[in-house]
Order: sequence, then C-alpha cells, then structure tokens
Amino acid sequence: MRAVFAFVTLGLAALAASMLFMLLLRAYPALHGDRGRLPGSPLPGTASNRVAGVSSRIGEEYELTTRQISASREKLFWNNIQILRLIAAYGIVYVHLEPVFIAIGAGSTIVDMLRFGTDLFLVVSGFLSAHVLSRPGRTAPAYLRDRAIRILPLYWLFTLAAFFAKDWVTGYGTPTVRELVMSMLFIPYGPYPILHPTWTLVIIVQFSLVMAACLAVSRRNAAYLASAFVVLLVLLGRMFQPENPALAAYTDPILIDFAFGVLIYKALGGEQRWPAQDRAVGWALLALGIGMAAVVLRPMFWADLPRLVGLGLPAALLLFGTVILERSGHVVRSASVNFVARCTFAIYLCHQFVNGASEKIVSLDPTSRVVHVLVLVATPLLVTIVAVFIFSYVEAPVTRHLKGHLG
Repeated sequence: MRAVFAFVTLGLAALAASMLFMLLLRAYPALHGDRGRLPGSPLPGTASNRVAGVSSRIGEEYELTTRQISASREKLFWNNIQILRLIAAYGIVYVHLEPVFIAIGAGSTIVDMLRFGTDLFLVVSGFLSAHVLSRPGRTAPAYLRDRAIRILPLYWLFTLAAFFAKDWVTGYGTPTVRELVMSMLFIPYGPYPILHPTWTLVIIVQFSLVMAACLAVSRRNAAYLASAFVVLLVLLGRMFQPENPALAAYTDPILIDFAFGVLIYKALGGEQRWPAQDRAVGWALLALGIGMAAVVLRPMFWADLPRLVGLGLPAALLLFGTVILERSGHVVRSASVNFVARCTFAIYLCHQFVNGASEKIVSLDPTSRVVHVLVLVATPLLVTIVAVFIFSYVEAPVTRHLKGHLG
C-alpha cells in the first residue's frame, strides 16, 4: 500500500508541476509579452523587454493552443487524449529516475508501475496515426513528409547533444561515431540508441513507414493493413527469435500496442457525435478502473506476465475509457493541459539530460532523504520548463518553417 500511495502522490506531483508553469503564464499578463506586437517582430533592447520577448514567444504558442481548443468545438479534436499524453510522458520521466527511487528505499515497485507510460505512449500514437490517416486526401508521401518534419529535426539535435555530452550528463560511456550514425538512421545496434529513451522512437518510425506503405496500397484500409502487418512481424519474431539487434527491435511485441490504438480509433473514432449516455459513461469508468488497477497491482501480483498483457492491454483500456468519455460529451478543454501536451515530444527528448543532472545532485549527498524527495518532486517541473522553451523556440518554429517550404 505504501507503494500505491507513493505512486499516486508522485503522479499528482508530476501533473501539478507541469501545470504550475502554465498557470503562471495565465496569471501574469506580463509573462505573455506585448499582445499587440506582431509575431516575430523585434522588441526594444532593455533587459525587461528581453525577458518579455522570451515569454512572448511562449505566449504566442499558448494562444495558438487556445484557438485550437476553440476550434475543436466544431471540428473533432481529441482533448482528453492530451491528458494521456502527459501521463505517459511523466511516467517515462520517472522511470528514468529509478536510481533515485532505489536510494530512498522505494525499490523497483513504483518504477515497474510507471513503465506503463511507454505502452500508453505507443497506444496513443497508434490511435492518433489512424486519426491522421482518416483525413480526406491523405497520401503516403505527404504522411511521411509530415512525420519526418515532426520527428527528425529535434531528434537529430538531441542525439547530437547526447553524443557530445554523454559522459557529463548521464555517465553511460562515450559512444562511437558508428553508434551515432546508426542512431541517427534509427538502426538498432544494441539495447538502446545513444539517447537511451528514444528506443521507442525507433519503433514509432518503423510503424510510420509501415503505415505509409499500407497507405500507398489502400487508403481506406491502410490502418488495418498496418496493424495486421505489425502483428505478423511480432509472430515471425516469436518464431525465429532473431539475435540481430535490429531484427529483434523490428519484431518486438510492443509493436502490437500500435494495433490496439488503431483498433480503438476504428471502433470509436468516427466524426459523428455521441449523445451523453449513462451506459457509455459507465463502460468508460469501468475500463479506466480496470486499466488503472492492472497498472498499479501488476508489480505485486503478476509481474511475470508478458508485457503485451501486463502493460499493453491496461494502456489500451485507459485509452478506450478516455475516448468513450470524450465521445459522450465529457471533455476536458484545458489550454494549459493541451499546451504542455504539445510539448511532450520535447519532454521525451530532453528529460534524460535533466534527469542526469538530478541524479548528480543526489550523488552529492546520497544519504539525504530530503534531497531525494525534492529531486523527485522538482524534476518534472524542471523538465516541463525546459521542454516549454524547446518547443516554443525550436520545435514549433522549425516545424512551421519546414512545412511552409516543403508542404
């Protein structure tokens, strides 16, 4: 029960920390800069205006999120799923703080609970991929172009940063140039690429390529074909048990998480609106309750279950329940939640650097329980602040620039 209590407490702390920064932006208009200023226009060179300029860029991205939420009342946008994206992101952040959990005597129980964040991340990716493919006129080249613009610039930037700062930041050893090239090309050469958390990004890129190939074959059935193909890959992997790191990664059973997401979209994700029905809400709450209970209880009662059953299915149930609630009219339209959710890719890529710094702080006083707890509470806030700046100043502008020139 102590582990369950700690799990819930840390989850609430992560979500609260992620919201704090955005609430400050909303509470103090000065943090948004000059609302009347044209986007991208220079500000006077005073120190106060330079600070306003920094926050103005963030404010502009925040305003874009607000307009997106307003538009979602007329056009389907998955507001509730943004909450799942945040839960998945901060779950992954905490998983990579395992040494700190061990240092305070929490062992691996809490970390094992939080591992579902990776599966939730992939299930949601499958759902959103199917949603993107449902748009009229979507072609395979356009889909691949959009995925490349979304993934490659920031991933390459952080992979290079990890290559040059590896020993200093995380202490995993000095990677070779060969490992850098293979990481940049999403070719597995061992358990992890240079930036360790991005092993799941290799899986996402693989699924994107499969989706594009299936889209070229049949736009109407592309999502189904892609799901069937990844299931076939997993079955082949179970049959032949490849030892080659690349083949092992490309046939990993976690691929089926995407299929779960696709099937949930096909079952529930049409453009039609649902009436608010008590029965539908009841099914949603049941799915959410079972999924959350399975996540929390798995390390204590069925830790040896295959990942697909122990983590993939609960993640799918969480997505299933969340989508039913939205389809029934129970929608969380929060600008703060949606804005931070737009930063989840930056959270995913930058958190290892912040986590590495946090672990070094802990190592300065390894016997201090207070320091350890403060690190666990403060790290998601620091990760969020870093990710918000990266998103606002790098990811969003680069993405818009490339789409404007390549789209």
